[in-house]
This record gives sequence, structure tokens and C-alpha cells, in this order.
Amino acid sequence: MLVACGGSSPAGPSEGGGAGVLEGRTVNAIDGAASPDVAVAVGSWNTTADSNGYFRVDVGRVSSYKTSVHGNGIVARETMVTGPGPEPARLSLIPASFDLKSFDEMFRPNGGLQRWTARPGLVVLASVMTYVNWAKEEYNATAEQLSDEEVEALVAHLTEGLSILTSGTFTTFASIEIERPSAGKSASVSRPGKIVVGRYNGIVAADTVGYGQWALGGDGSVGAGAMFLDRDFDKRDGRRRLLRIHELGHALGLMHVTNRPSIMNPVLGPDVSDFDRASSSIAFQRPPGNRAPDVDPSGLSGSHSNRRTLEWGPRIF
Repeated sequence: MLVACGGSSPAGPSEGGGAGVLEGRTVNAIDGAASPDVAVAVGSWNTTADSNGYFRVDVGRVSSYKTSVHGNGIVARETMVTGPGPEPARLSLIPASFDLKSFDEMFRPNGGLQRWTARPGLVVLASVMTYVNWAKEEYNATAEQLSDEEVEALVAHLTEGLSILTSGTFTTFASIEIERPSAGKSASVSRPGKIVVGRYNGIVAADTVGYGQWALGGDGSVGAGAMFLDRDFDKRDGRRRLLRIHELGHALGLMHVTNRPSIMNPVLGPDVSDFDRASSSIAFQRPPGNRAPDVDPSGLSGSHSNRRTLEWGPRIF
């Protein structure tokens, strides 16, 4: 058993190390492999993870403890751990070799990590809409309709993108609604808990083929999104899948990546990269508001505020 004086931990979880013994494991946030031989501080207790990443500290009672991890080959981590519990606490760590600058561009553009914390619903506007650059929530439908086959392909691409960009946290949308407003009728793109996607006439006039928006709560959690796809490009261009996943990224709260190939590059072209997959894996093991280098907000790990007020951000092309 290890206490405040530290030392080496056992090579695996114990078989009942005592009611007050908090057990944990340090692992790589990207591949889940052990992160061995790192210094772990739980409250006022200090120890070192063993060669398999396991550690123990005798904290005496169940509580939430400020926890930090430091060591060679990792990004220093600050979070909270609650225990002792029935299973070892899992502390995922970012490798020091990971491109944090690009990760910050993608998931922490305003300093704090922003992402969905609940599975979003999807609303497909299957009528082609009229783009008006000053409109914010309401857009009018034209008489042109997407075919059932076009809607099916759109939903398939967005479902694929959702799973990739949330690292499998959300593999399907919470709901899928297909709406076909009649010509001249308006539809709102601002719907809490949902992502609204549609084709729009005339987006190319803004020198782009699409853009996305998202709405943030006060804690950094994303609670609504909208995707605007240029009608001509999305109907005819073979790169429509890349456009759809890119704009979905914006509706999920992601910003442009400029330092390396990414589906979120500002110029359409790269497909989903290993960096994108690794970044999504890290982001969805962190609460909204996580800050550089790897510090959870207000000492809370895996939780977020209940504040529901949403504020729409800028349109990102």
C-alpha cells in the first residue's frame, strides 16, 4: 500500500486494498495504453504509477480529490478524482508529442474546450432553401425538393461524420426529422438540442460552398447547430461528403485547423486524418471548458454546469 511518502505501485489493481484505498490507472488518451512511471498527486498524497500505469493512495474516505499528473512524455494533467470506488479511477493523459497547437485551434478556439455533451438530434430541410446573408434563424423554402435518395445519402454522411468527430461517443443521432416546407414557407435553423441541415441557393455568392454555426451554453457545452450547404455544389460535386463532414464539424463546435492536414482545414480537400481522430478521442475524454495544457474547469472532471442559455457564435465557412 502506498501513502503520502510515495514509492512504486503494484502491477495491477488490488483485490480489496482497504475501504480507504483509492486505486487508479494512468493511460494514453489516444490509444488507451498504459502511461507508466508518472508522478500522481491525489490531494496531499503523492505516488508514482507503476509500469502498467496503476497506482494506489490511502485517502481514508470517499471524497473528490484534486489530482495532478506529471512526467516525461506526457502533457501535465489537472483534474478531480472521486473515490475510492469499485473500479480503478482512469486518468487519460495526452502524449507530449501530440500537436496541442492544432488541437487548440480545433476544440479550444476561445481558450476552453467546446463540445456537445448530449447526443444531438438531426433535422434535414429537404426543401431547397433561399439563402439570405442577413438572416439568422428563419429561411424561406423554394419549390425544389431533395429526393429520398439524396436525403438518405446526406443522413449517411452526417452519421459517419458524427461518429468520427465524437470518437464514437455518439454513433447515431438522437432523432432524425425530415421536413419539407412548401414554397415560400419559412423554417427555423435555431433548435436547441438539434443540428439543422439544408441546401441553400446562392451561398457561392459569399465565396464559399457552405458554412456552419453552433450555439454555446455558459459552460462551453454546445447545445445547437446549423449547417448551410450550397445547392449546386452539394447536388453535383463529388466532394460533397467532405463538405458535409466539415460543416458538421462546425455544427459540433469545431473550428478550422491551419497547421496540418485535417477535415477542418479552411480549404476543402483533406479527408478525415489520424490527427482528427486522435483530437476527437482526447476532446471527448475531457469536460467542456478544459483549458491548455490539460486543466479541467473548476476542478470538475466529466461534469458540466446545468446552465441552459445558448448563445450563437459566428458563421464559420
